Amino acid sequence: MSLQLFKSLLCAFLLAGTVSAQITIKSVVNAASRQPTNLAQGVLFAVTGPGVGVDAQTATFPLPTTGGLGGVTVQAAVSGAVVDCIMVYVKPNEVGAILPSGTPLGAGTITVNNNGLTASKDINVVDAEFGIFTTNYPVALGPALAFNVNADGSNTLNTTTQSVMPGQDVLINGTGLGAVSSDETQSGVTDVPSTPFKIYVGFQPATLVSAGRGTCCDGIDPNYQVPPGIAAWDVIRFTVPDGVAGCYMPVAVQIGKTVSNLAVISVDPSGAACQPTASILPPELTDTLANQTGVSLGHVGIGRSIAMRVNNKGVLATTKQDGGSATFIRYPDLPASAITPETIYPENVCSIGGWPGANGPGSADVNGNPVTIVPLKSIALDAGTPIVVQGPSGSRNIVKRTVGNLFDYPSVTFGNTTPGNFFDPGHYTVTDAGGKDVGNFSGAIDVPSEHFIWTNIPDITQPLDRTQDLLIQWTGGAPGTQVIVAGSGLANGVDTAFLCAAAVEAGQMTIPSYVLLQIPPTSESPLAGGLTVENPSWSLFNAPGLDYGTFSYDDSYHLSVNYQ
Repeated sequence: MSLQLFKSLLCAFLLAGTVSAQITIKSVVNAASRQPTNLAQGVLFAVTGPGVGVDAQTATFPLPTTGGLGGVTVQAAVSGAVVDCIMVYVKPNEVGAILPSGTPLGAGTITVNNNGLTASKDINVVDAEFGIFTTNYPVALGPALAFNVNADGSNTLNTTTQSVMPGQDVLINGTGLGAVSSDETQSGVTDVPSTPFKIYVGFQPATLVSAGRGTCCDGIDPNYQVPPGIAAWDVIRFTVPDGVAGCYMPVAVQIGKTVSNLAVISVDPSGAACQPTASILPPELTDTLANQTGVSLGHVGIGRSIAMRVNNKGVLATTKQDGGSATFIRYPDLPASAITPETIYPENVCSIGGWPGANGPGSADVNGNPVTIVPLKSIALDAGTPIVVQGPSGSRNIVKRTVGNLFDYPSVTFGNTTPGNFFDPGHYTVTDAGGKDVGNFSGAIDVPSEHFIWTNIPDITQPLDRTQDLLIQWTGGAPGTQVIVAGSGLANGVDTAFLCAAAVEAGQMTIPSYVLLQIPPTSESPLAGGLTVENPSWSLFNAPGLDYGTFSYDDSYHLSVNYQ
Protein backbone atom coordinates (compact mmCIF):
# COMPACT_ATOMS: atom_id res chain seq x y z
CA MET A 1 0.00 0.00 0.00
CA SER A 2 1.39 3.40 -0.90
CA LEU A 3 1.97 6.03 1.77
CA GLN A 4 -0.47 8.39 0.04
CA LEU A 5 -3.22 5.75 -0.05
CA PHE A 6 -2.62 4.96 3.64
CA LYS A 7 -2.94 8.66 4.55
CA SER A 8 -6.13 8.94 2.52
CA LEU A 9 -7.68 5.92 4.23
CA LEU A 10 -6.62 7.16 7.67
CA CYS A 11 -8.11 10.59 6.96
CA ALA A 12 -11.39 9.03 5.82
CA PHE A 13 -11.50 6.85 8.96
CA LEU A 14 -10.90 9.82 11.24
CA LEU A 15 -13.56 11.90 9.49
CA ALA A 16 -16.04 9.04 9.72
CA GLY A 17 -15.32 8.73 13.44
CA THR A 18 -15.80 12.45 13.91
CA VAL A 19 -19.17 12.39 12.17
CA SER A 20 -20.48 9.43 14.18
CA ALA A 21 -19.27 10.78 17.54
CA GLN A 22 -22.12 13.23 17.94
CA ILE A 23 -25.02 13.68 20.32
CA THR A 24 -28.45 15.00 19.44
CA ILE A 25 -31.06 16.36 21.85
CA LYS A 26 -34.49 15.18 20.79
CA SER A 27 -36.46 16.74 23.66
CA VAL A 28 -36.18 18.45 27.03
CA VAL A 29 -39.23 17.53 29.11
CA ASN A 30 -40.71 17.43 32.57
CA ALA A 31 -39.55 13.96 33.69
CA ALA A 32 -43.08 13.01 34.82
CA SER A 33 -45.44 14.57 32.27
CA ARG A 34 -43.02 14.22 29.35
CA GLN A 35 -44.41 17.54 28.13
CA PRO A 36 -41.84 19.82 26.50
CA THR A 37 -43.76 23.09 26.86
CA ASN A 38 -42.05 24.59 29.94
CA LEU A 39 -39.65 23.67 32.71
CA ALA A 40 -40.50 24.77 36.24
CA GLN A 41 -37.92 26.09 38.67
CA GLY A 42 -36.83 23.14 40.81
CA VAL A 43 -38.26 20.49 38.45
CA LEU A 44 -36.80 17.08 37.66
CA PHE A 45 -36.39 17.15 33.88
CA ALA A 46 -35.23 14.67 31.26
CA VAL A 47 -33.08 15.29 28.20
CA THR A 48 -33.60 12.61 25.55
CA GLY A 49 -31.80 11.84 22.33
CA PRO A 50 -29.15 9.64 20.72
CA GLY A 51 -25.90 9.68 22.64
CA VAL A 52 -26.82 12.24 25.31
CA GLY A 53 -25.79 9.88 28.11
CA VAL A 54 -23.61 6.93 28.99
CA ASP A 55 -24.24 3.53 30.58
CA ALA A 56 -26.96 3.72 33.24
CA GLN A 57 -25.92 5.33 36.52
CA THR A 58 -27.87 6.87 39.39
CA ALA A 59 -26.32 9.66 41.44
CA THR A 60 -25.70 9.48 45.19
CA PHE A 61 -26.02 12.32 47.69
CA PRO A 62 -24.89 15.01 47.60
CA LEU A 63 -26.01 15.09 43.98
CA PRO A 64 -23.27 16.29 41.61
CA THR A 65 -23.30 19.49 39.55
CA THR A 66 -20.05 20.63 37.94
CA GLY A 67 -18.44 17.23 38.41
CA GLY A 68 -21.20 15.57 36.42
CA LEU A 69 -22.24 11.93 36.39
CA GLY A 70 -20.30 9.48 34.24
CA GLY A 71 -18.66 12.45 32.57
CA VAL A 72 -22.03 14.03 31.66
CA THR A 73 -22.95 17.55 32.76
CA VAL A 74 -25.96 19.77 32.02
CA GLN A 75 -26.14 23.57 32.05
CA ALA A 76 -29.03 25.99 31.64
CA ALA A 77 -28.45 29.41 30.10
CA VAL A 78 -31.40 31.73 30.80
CA SER A 79 -31.64 35.54 30.82
CA GLY A 80 -27.87 36.01 30.82
CA ALA A 81 -27.22 33.53 33.64
CA VAL A 82 -25.53 30.14 33.23
CA VAL A 83 -26.64 27.60 35.84
CA ASP A 84 -25.17 24.16 36.57
CA CYS A 85 -28.00 21.63 36.73
CA ILE A 86 -28.01 18.96 39.44
CA MET A 87 -27.38 15.49 38.01
CA VAL A 88 -29.75 12.67 39.01
CA TYR A 89 -29.28 9.82 36.52
CA VAL A 90 -27.84 8.99 33.11
CA LYS A 91 -28.42 6.26 30.55
CA PRO A 92 -27.38 6.10 26.89
CA ASN A 93 -30.31 8.04 25.44
CA GLU A 94 -31.57 10.00 28.45
CA VAL A 95 -30.21 12.25 31.17
CA GLY A 96 -32.17 13.27 34.27
CA ALA A 97 -31.35 16.45 36.20
CA ILE A 98 -32.85 19.04 38.53
CA LEU A 99 -33.24 22.59 37.25
CA PRO A 100 -32.09 24.62 40.29
CA SER A 101 -34.77 26.73 41.90
CA GLY A 102 -32.68 29.85 41.42
CA THR A 103 -32.71 29.57 37.64
CA PRO A 104 -34.07 32.82 36.13
CA LEU A 105 -37.46 32.78 34.40
CA GLY A 106 -37.76 33.10 30.65
CA ALA A 107 -36.43 31.66 27.38
CA GLY A 108 -33.07 29.99 27.28
CA THR A 109 -31.19 26.82 26.36
CA ILE A 110 -30.16 23.52 27.89
CA THR A 111 -26.71 22.22 26.96
CA VAL A 112 -25.55 18.65 27.56
CA ASN A 113 -21.84 17.92 27.65
CA ASN A 114 -21.13 14.20 27.28
CA ASN A 115 -17.41 13.81 27.89
CA GLY A 116 -16.57 16.70 25.56
CA LEU A 117 -19.37 16.32 23.03
CA THR A 118 -22.10 18.95 23.36
CA ALA A 119 -25.62 19.65 22.13
CA SER A 120 -28.17 22.33 23.00
CA LYS A 121 -31.95 22.75 22.95
CA ASP A 122 -34.26 25.72 23.56
CA ILE A 123 -36.28 25.79 26.79
CA ASN A 124 -38.63 28.13 28.61
CA VAL A 125 -38.41 28.41 32.40
CA VAL A 126 -41.57 29.17 34.39
CA ASP A 127 -42.26 29.37 38.11
CA ALA A 128 -44.38 26.17 38.18
CA GLU A 129 -45.82 23.52 35.84
CA PHE A 130 -46.66 20.10 37.25
CA GLY A 131 -46.23 16.58 35.91
CA ILE A 132 -47.66 13.39 37.44
CA PHE A 133 -45.51 10.26 37.57
CA THR A 134 -47.17 7.07 36.33
CA THR A 135 -46.50 3.47 37.34
CA ASN A 136 -45.00 2.79 33.92
CA TYR A 137 -42.37 5.53 33.92
CA PRO A 138 -41.28 7.09 31.60
CA VAL A 139 -44.64 6.91 29.78
CA ALA A 140 -46.79 9.88 30.83
CA LEU A 141 -50.18 8.24 30.19
CA GLY A 142 -51.39 5.49 32.48
CA PRO A 143 -52.08 4.75 36.14
CA ALA A 144 -50.81 7.50 38.39
CA LEU A 145 -48.06 6.65 40.86
CA ALA A 146 -50.69 7.07 43.56
CA PHE A 147 -51.17 5.57 47.01
CA ASN A 148 -54.39 5.12 48.96
CA VAL A 149 -54.07 6.51 52.51
CA ASN A 150 -55.59 3.91 54.81
CA ALA A 151 -57.31 4.49 58.15
CA ASP A 152 -54.31 3.03 60.04
CA GLY A 153 -51.97 5.50 58.36
CA SER A 154 -50.44 2.98 55.94
CA ASN A 155 -50.32 3.53 52.19
CA THR A 156 -51.42 1.09 49.48
CA LEU A 157 -50.57 1.43 45.80
CA ASN A 158 -53.73 2.43 43.93
CA THR A 159 -54.71 -0.15 41.29
CA THR A 160 -57.94 -1.47 39.78
CA THR A 161 -57.80 -4.26 42.37
CA GLN A 162 -57.08 -1.84 45.24
CA SER A 163 -59.34 1.12 44.58
CA VAL A 164 -59.76 4.20 46.70
CA MET A 165 -63.16 5.23 48.08
CA PRO A 166 -64.79 8.64 47.70
CA GLY A 167 -63.92 10.62 50.83
CA GLN A 168 -60.60 8.80 51.24
CA ASP A 169 -57.23 10.50 50.83
CA VAL A 170 -54.76 9.72 48.03
CA LEU A 171 -51.09 10.60 47.53
CA ILE A 172 -49.89 11.34 44.01
CA ASN A 173 -46.27 11.83 43.08
CA GLY A 174 -44.90 14.29 40.56
CA THR A 175 -42.54 17.16 39.92
CA GLY A 176 -42.83 20.85 39.04
CA LEU A 177 -44.67 22.55 41.93
CA GLY A 178 -42.11 25.36 42.00
CA ALA A 179 -38.99 26.71 43.66
CA VAL A 180 -37.70 25.85 47.14
CA SER A 181 -35.00 27.49 49.26
CA SER A 182 -33.21 24.36 50.54
CA ASP A 183 -29.98 22.84 49.20
CA GLU A 184 -31.27 20.77 46.30
CA THR A 185 -28.18 18.57 46.12
CA GLN A 186 -29.16 17.04 49.48
CA SER A 187 -31.84 14.49 50.41
CA GLY A 188 -34.79 15.02 52.72
CA VAL A 189 -35.89 18.43 51.45
CA THR A 190 -39.41 19.13 52.78
CA ASP A 191 -40.07 22.68 51.56
CA VAL A 192 -43.61 23.62 50.58
CA PRO A 193 -43.65 25.66 47.35
CA SER A 194 -46.01 28.62 47.44
CA THR A 195 -47.63 27.84 44.08
CA PRO A 196 -51.46 27.88 44.14
CA PHE A 197 -53.05 25.11 42.08
CA LYS A 198 -56.25 23.11 41.57
CA ILE A 199 -56.57 19.34 41.43
CA TYR A 200 -59.40 17.41 39.79
CA VAL A 201 -60.64 13.83 39.78
CA GLY A 202 -62.78 13.34 36.70
CA PHE A 203 -64.37 16.74 36.40
CA GLN A 204 -64.89 17.19 40.12
CA PRO A 205 -62.51 19.45 42.08
CA ALA A 206 -60.77 17.60 44.90
CA THR A 207 -59.97 18.94 48.37
CA LEU A 208 -56.25 19.58 48.85
CA VAL A 209 -54.82 18.26 52.12
CA SER A 210 -51.12 19.00 51.65
CA ALA A 211 -48.49 19.50 48.96
CA GLY A 212 -44.73 19.86 48.94
CA ARG A 213 -41.38 18.20 48.55
CA GLY A 214 -41.32 14.66 49.88
CA THR A 215 -40.09 11.12 49.42
CA CYS A 216 -41.92 8.57 47.34
CA CYS A 217 -43.31 5.52 48.98
CA ASP A 218 -41.71 2.07 49.04
CA GLY A 219 -42.37 -0.44 46.31
CA ILE A 220 -42.21 1.80 43.24
CA ASP A 221 -41.22 0.43 39.86
CA PRO A 222 -37.43 -0.15 39.68
CA ASN A 223 -37.41 1.68 36.33
CA TYR A 224 -37.45 4.93 38.32
CA GLN A 225 -33.78 5.84 38.18
CA VAL A 226 -34.25 8.37 40.94
CA PRO A 227 -32.66 8.12 44.38
CA PRO A 228 -35.37 8.42 47.08
CA GLY A 229 -35.39 11.83 48.71
CA ILE A 230 -34.31 14.02 45.79
CA ALA A 231 -35.34 17.64 46.19
CA ALA A 232 -37.43 17.76 42.99
CA TRP A 233 -39.91 15.09 44.08
CA ASP A 234 -43.37 16.50 44.93
CA VAL A 235 -46.12 14.69 46.83
CA ILE A 236 -49.71 15.96 46.76
CA ARG A 237 -52.28 14.60 49.21
CA PHE A 238 -55.95 15.19 48.41
CA THR A 239 -59.39 13.84 49.29
CA VAL A 240 -61.31 12.05 46.56
CA PRO A 241 -64.59 13.95 46.00
CA ASP A 242 -68.00 12.35 46.39
CA GLY A 243 -69.93 11.29 43.31
CA VAL A 244 -67.02 9.84 41.34
CA ALA A 245 -66.44 6.17 40.61
CA GLY A 246 -64.64 4.30 37.86
CA CYS A 247 -61.62 2.15 37.07
CA TYR A 248 -59.84 4.90 35.12
CA MET A 249 -60.67 8.24 36.72
CA PRO A 250 -58.41 10.97 35.31
CA VAL A 251 -56.43 13.11 37.75
CA ALA A 252 -55.18 16.51 36.62
CA VAL A 253 -53.31 19.35 38.31
CA GLN A 254 -53.93 22.84 36.93
CA ILE A 255 -51.58 25.74 37.61
CA GLY A 256 -52.84 28.92 35.94
CA LYS A 257 -53.34 28.07 32.27
CA THR A 258 -51.12 25.00 32.35
CA VAL A 259 -52.36 21.45 32.96
CA SER A 260 -50.44 18.35 33.94
CA ASN A 261 -50.50 15.11 32.02
CA LEU A 262 -53.68 13.06 32.50
CA ALA A 263 -52.93 10.11 34.79
CA VAL A 264 -55.66 7.87 36.24
CA ILE A 265 -56.66 6.37 39.57
CA SER A 266 -59.22 3.68 40.37
CA VAL A 267 -62.19 4.76 42.52
CA ASP A 268 -64.84 2.39 43.86
CA PRO A 269 -67.62 3.19 46.38
CA SER A 270 -66.55 0.28 48.61
CA GLY A 271 -62.83 0.39 47.88
CA ALA A 272 -63.07 -3.04 46.28
CA ALA A 273 -61.73 -4.24 42.94
CA CYS A 274 -63.14 -1.99 40.25
CA GLN A 275 -65.51 -3.33 37.60
CA PRO A 276 -65.01 -2.01 34.03
CA THR A 277 -67.77 0.02 32.45
CA ALA A 278 -70.27 -2.02 30.45
CA SER A 279 -71.13 -1.74 26.76
CA ILE A 280 -74.63 -1.89 25.30
CA LEU A 281 -74.07 -5.51 24.22
CA PRO A 282 -75.56 -8.22 26.46
CA PRO A 283 -72.98 -10.52 28.11
CA GLU A 284 -74.12 -13.58 26.17
CA LEU A 285 -73.43 -11.83 22.85
CA THR A 286 -70.06 -10.63 24.10
CA ASP A 287 -69.18 -14.21 25.05
CA THR A 288 -70.24 -15.48 21.61
CA LEU A 289 -68.03 -12.98 19.84
CA ALA A 290 -65.03 -13.40 22.16
CA ASN A 291 -63.15 -15.96 20.06
CA GLN A 292 -64.46 -15.00 16.63
CA THR A 293 -62.36 -13.46 13.87
CA GLY A 294 -64.23 -11.23 11.45
CA VAL A 295 -67.32 -9.27 12.42
CA SER A 296 -70.30 -7.85 10.48
CA LEU A 297 -72.05 -4.81 11.91
CA GLY A 298 -75.11 -2.76 11.06
CA HIS A 299 -76.31 0.56 12.38
CA VAL A 300 -79.37 2.65 11.65
CA GLY A 301 -79.32 6.09 13.24
CA ILE A 302 -82.12 8.63 13.37
CA GLY A 303 -82.24 11.92 15.20
CA ARG A 304 -82.79 15.64 15.47
CA SER A 305 -79.79 17.93 15.06
CA ILE A 306 -79.44 21.66 15.62
CA ALA A 307 -76.38 23.33 14.13
CA MET A 308 -75.25 26.85 15.04
CA ARG A 309 -72.47 28.95 13.54
CA VAL A 310 -71.56 32.58 12.96
CA ASN A 311 -71.58 33.41 9.25
CA ASN A 312 -69.04 35.64 7.49
CA LYS A 313 -71.18 38.69 8.33
CA GLY A 314 -70.97 37.97 12.05
CA VAL A 315 -74.62 36.88 12.22
CA LEU A 316 -75.73 33.76 14.11
CA ALA A 317 -77.10 31.12 11.73
CA THR A 318 -79.12 28.17 13.07
CA THR A 319 -80.16 25.04 11.16
CA LYS A 320 -82.55 22.41 12.50
CA GLN A 321 -83.27 19.10 10.82
CA ASP A 322 -84.59 15.60 11.47
CA GLY A 323 -83.05 12.75 9.53
CA GLY A 324 -81.39 9.38 9.42
CA SER A 325 -78.61 7.29 7.91
CA ALA A 326 -77.38 3.69 7.98
CA THR A 327 -74.14 1.71 7.78
CA PHE A 328 -73.57 -1.99 7.10
CA ILE A 329 -69.97 -3.16 7.09
CA ARG A 330 -67.79 -6.21 7.61
CA TYR A 331 -64.25 -6.29 9.03
CA PRO A 332 -62.99 -9.69 7.82
CA ASP A 333 -59.61 -9.77 9.56
CA LEU A 334 -60.43 -8.21 12.90
CA PRO A 335 -61.15 -10.24 16.06
CA ALA A 336 -64.75 -9.49 16.98
CA SER A 337 -63.66 -8.81 20.58
CA ALA A 338 -61.60 -5.84 19.31
CA ILE A 339 -64.72 -4.02 18.10
CA THR A 340 -65.90 -1.65 20.79
CA PRO A 341 -69.62 -0.92 20.38
CA GLU A 342 -71.22 2.16 21.85
CA THR A 343 -70.19 2.21 25.48
CA ILE A 344 -71.88 3.31 28.66
CA TYR A 345 -69.35 5.98 29.61
CA PRO A 346 -68.23 6.56 33.20
CA GLU A 347 -70.15 9.53 34.57
CA ASN A 348 -68.46 12.72 35.76
CA VAL A 349 -65.45 11.87 33.60
CA CYS A 350 -63.76 13.56 30.65
CA SER A 351 -61.38 11.82 28.28
CA ILE A 352 -58.93 13.93 26.28
CA GLY A 353 -57.59 12.76 22.96
CA GLY A 354 -59.19 9.37 23.58
CA TRP A 355 -57.45 8.86 26.93
CA PRO A 356 -58.72 7.47 29.17
CA GLY A 357 -61.45 5.49 27.43
CA ALA A 358 -64.39 3.95 29.26
CA ASN A 359 -62.30 0.90 30.11
CA GLY A 360 -58.86 2.45 29.93
CA PRO A 361 -58.06 2.19 26.20
CA GLY A 362 -58.40 4.98 23.71
CA SER A 363 -55.41 6.55 22.03
CA ALA A 364 -53.44 4.55 24.62
CA ASP A 365 -53.90 1.16 26.21
CA VAL A 366 -54.66 0.55 29.90
CA ASN A 367 -50.99 1.06 30.75
CA GLY A 368 -50.76 4.31 28.82
CA ASN A 369 -48.74 2.92 25.94
CA PRO A 370 -49.71 4.53 22.61
CA VAL A 371 -51.89 2.36 20.41
CA THR A 372 -50.89 2.11 16.76
CA ILE A 373 -53.99 2.51 14.63
CA VAL A 374 -53.80 0.20 11.62
CA PRO A 375 -56.20 0.86 8.74
CA LEU A 376 -58.73 -1.95 8.74
CA LYS A 377 -59.83 -3.85 5.68
CA SER A 378 -63.56 -3.29 5.41
CA ILE A 379 -66.30 -4.46 3.08
CA ALA A 380 -69.55 -2.55 2.57
CA LEU A 381 -72.56 -4.83 2.92
CA ASP A 382 -75.70 -4.60 0.77
CA ALA A 383 -78.81 -4.55 2.95
CA GLY A 384 -81.19 -3.63 0.14
CA THR A 385 -83.31 -0.53 -0.09
CA PRO A 386 -85.30 1.26 1.17
CA ILE A 387 -84.91 1.16 4.93
CA VAL A 388 -88.28 2.39 6.23
CA VAL A 389 -88.54 4.52 9.39
CA GLN A 390 -92.14 4.59 10.70
CA GLY A 391 -93.49 6.78 13.50
CA PRO A 392 -96.36 9.04 14.61
CA SER A 393 -95.59 11.51 11.82
CA GLY A 394 -95.69 8.85 9.08
CA SER A 395 -92.89 7.01 7.30
CA ARG A 396 -89.65 8.07 5.65
CA ASN A 397 -87.07 6.13 3.66
CA ILE A 398 -83.29 5.79 3.91
CA VAL A 399 -82.16 4.68 0.46
CA LYS A 400 -78.99 3.14 -0.88
CA ARG A 401 -76.55 5.22 -2.90
CA THR A 402 -74.32 3.42 -5.40
CA VAL A 403 -71.12 4.90 -6.82
CA GLY A 404 -69.33 2.41 -9.07
CA ASN A 405 -68.78 -0.71 -7.00
CA LEU A 406 -69.22 1.18 -3.71
CA PHE A 407 -72.46 1.94 -1.94
CA ASP A 408 -73.76 3.30 1.33
CA TYR A 409 -76.87 4.67 3.00
CA PRO A 410 -76.12 8.40 3.34
CA SER A 411 -77.77 10.89 5.64
CA VAL A 412 -81.18 12.01 4.48
CA THR A 413 -83.40 14.77 5.90
CA PHE A 414 -86.88 13.88 7.14
CA GLY A 415 -89.61 16.49 7.40
CA ASN A 416 -93.19 17.47 6.71
CA THR A 417 -93.36 21.04 5.52
CA THR A 418 -90.37 22.49 7.37
CA PRO A 419 -87.06 20.87 8.35
CA GLY A 420 -86.68 19.48 11.86
CA ASN A 421 -90.30 18.61 12.67
CA PHE A 422 -90.63 14.88 11.90
CA PHE A 423 -89.63 13.33 15.21
CA ASP A 424 -92.62 13.88 17.44
CA PRO A 425 -92.42 11.96 20.75
CA GLY A 426 -93.53 8.36 20.40
CA HIS A 427 -92.63 4.89 19.18
CA TYR A 428 -90.56 4.43 16.01
CA THR A 429 -89.72 1.31 14.03
CA VAL A 430 -87.19 0.57 11.34
CA THR A 431 -87.80 -2.20 8.79
CA ASP A 432 -85.90 -3.48 5.80
CA ALA A 433 -86.64 -6.24 3.28
CA GLY A 434 -82.95 -7.12 3.04
CA GLY A 435 -80.44 -7.31 0.25
CA LYS A 436 -77.62 -9.42 -1.13
CA ASP A 437 -75.55 -9.47 2.10
CA VAL A 438 -77.97 -8.61 4.90
CA GLY A 439 -81.36 -10.23 5.33
CA ASN A 440 -84.62 -8.63 6.42
CA PHE A 441 -84.74 -7.02 9.85
CA SER A 442 -86.77 -4.77 12.10
CA GLY A 443 -86.00 -2.68 15.15
CA ALA A 444 -87.74 -0.24 17.49
CA ILE A 445 -86.90 2.74 19.65
CA ASP A 446 -88.77 5.54 21.45
CA VAL A 447 -88.38 9.27 21.00
CA PRO A 448 -88.73 10.62 24.57
CA SER A 449 -91.92 12.36 25.67
CA GLU A 450 -89.78 15.47 26.28
CA HIS A 451 -87.08 16.12 23.71
CA PHE A 452 -83.59 16.75 25.07
CA ILE A 453 -83.15 20.54 25.11
CA TRP A 454 -79.88 22.36 25.85
CA THR A 455 -81.17 25.30 27.88
CA ASN A 456 -78.09 27.51 28.36
CA ILE A 457 -76.43 27.53 24.93
CA PRO A 458 -73.51 29.99 25.05
CA ASP A 459 -73.45 33.08 22.87
CA ILE A 460 -71.15 31.85 20.11
CA THR A 461 -70.85 35.33 18.62
CA GLN A 462 -68.43 35.85 21.54
CA PRO A 463 -65.23 33.86 22.27
CA LEU A 464 -65.46 30.95 24.70
CA ASP A 465 -62.99 31.49 27.56
CA ARG A 466 -61.06 28.25 28.11
CA THR A 467 -59.83 29.40 31.54
CA GLN A 468 -63.38 29.31 32.94
CA ASP A 469 -65.47 26.23 33.73
CA LEU A 470 -68.30 25.64 31.24
CA LEU A 471 -71.71 24.79 32.72
CA ILE A 472 -74.02 22.73 30.46
CA GLN A 473 -77.69 22.55 31.52
CA TRP A 474 -80.59 20.70 29.90
CA THR A 475 -84.16 19.46 30.25
CA GLY A 476 -85.88 16.33 28.94
CA GLY A 477 -84.11 13.46 27.25
CA ALA A 478 -84.51 9.68 27.24
CA PRO A 479 -84.67 8.28 30.80
CA GLY A 480 -81.76 6.06 31.81
CA THR A 481 -79.43 7.44 29.14
CA GLN A 482 -76.44 9.76 29.18
CA VAL A 483 -75.63 13.23 27.96
CA ILE A 484 -72.37 13.40 26.01
CA VAL A 485 -70.40 16.64 25.59
CA ALA A 486 -67.55 16.74 23.08
CA GLY A 487 -65.25 19.55 22.00
CA SER A 488 -62.53 19.76 19.39
CA GLY A 489 -59.93 22.07 17.90
CA LEU A 490 -57.14 21.94 15.35
CA ALA A 491 -53.65 23.40 15.65
CA ASN A 492 -50.48 22.68 13.70
CA GLY A 493 -52.29 19.95 11.81
CA VAL A 494 -53.17 18.03 15.00
CA ASP A 495 -56.78 17.61 16.07
CA THR A 496 -57.42 17.58 19.83
CA ALA A 497 -60.75 16.56 21.30
CA PHE A 498 -62.41 15.85 24.64
CA LEU A 499 -65.48 13.81 25.60
CA CYS A 500 -67.42 14.03 28.88
CA ALA A 501 -70.50 12.14 30.10
CA ALA A 502 -73.20 12.47 32.76
CA ALA A 503 -76.56 10.87 33.48
CA VAL A 504 -79.44 12.63 31.74
CA GLU A 505 -81.26 12.79 35.09
CA ALA A 506 -78.50 15.06 36.47
CA GLY A 507 -79.80 17.99 34.39
CA GLN A 508 -76.35 19.55 34.14
CA MET A 509 -72.60 18.99 34.02
CA THR A 510 -69.63 21.29 34.41
CA ILE A 511 -66.72 20.97 31.99
CA PRO A 512 -63.72 22.14 34.03
CA SER A 513 -61.21 24.61 32.66
CA TYR A 514 -58.43 22.00 32.71
CA VAL A 515 -60.34 20.10 30.01
CA LEU A 516 -61.07 23.18 27.90
CA LEU A 517 -57.42 24.25 28.09
CA GLN A 518 -56.48 21.08 26.19
CA ILE A 519 -58.25 22.50 23.12
CA PRO A 520 -56.01 24.92 21.21
CA PRO A 521 -57.22 28.50 20.84
CA THR A 522 -59.02 29.08 17.56
CA SER A 523 -56.48 31.78 16.69
CA GLU A 524 -53.94 29.00 16.08
CA SER A 525 -56.24 27.05 13.76
CA PRO A 526 -57.48 27.49 10.20
CA LEU A 527 -60.86 26.15 11.34
CA ALA A 528 -63.32 27.08 14.06
CA GLY A 529 -63.51 24.87 17.13
CA GLY A 530 -66.41 22.51 17.69
CA LEU A 531 -68.72 21.87 20.64
CA THR A 532 -71.34 19.11 20.56
CA VAL A 533 -73.95 18.23 23.20
CA GLU A 534 -76.11 15.16 22.60
CA ASN A 535 -78.42 12.62 24.21
CA PRO A 536 -78.27 9.26 22.41
CA SER A 537 -80.40 6.19 23.13
CA TRP A 538 -79.81 2.71 21.75
CA SER A 539 -81.50 -0.61 20.98
CA LEU A 540 -80.32 -3.79 19.26
CA PHE A 541 -81.74 -5.70 16.28
CA ASN A 542 -80.94 -9.02 14.65
CA ALA A 543 -80.50 -9.57 10.93
CA PRO A 544 -79.24 -12.49 8.83
CA GLY A 545 -75.68 -11.70 7.79
CA LEU A 546 -74.91 -9.48 10.81
CA ASP A 547 -73.29 -10.35 14.11
CA TYR A 548 -75.36 -7.59 15.63
CA GLY A 549 -77.16 -4.41 14.66
CA THR A 550 -77.81 -1.19 16.56
CA PHE A 551 -80.65 1.29 16.18
CA SER A 552 -80.25 4.73 17.76
CA TYR A 553 -82.10 7.98 18.32
CA ASP A 554 -80.16 11.15 19.12
CA ASP A 555 -81.05 14.74 19.98
CA SER A 556 -77.89 16.75 19.31
CA TYR A 557 -76.51 20.29 19.14
CA HIS A 558 -73.44 21.17 17.06
CA LEU A 559 -71.80 24.57 17.59
CA SER A 560 -68.89 26.22 15.81
CA VAL A 561 -67.12 28.14 18.56
CA ASN A 562 -64.17 30.47 18.96
CA TYR A 563 -62.02 29.01 21.76
CA GLN A 564 -59.97 31.73 23.42
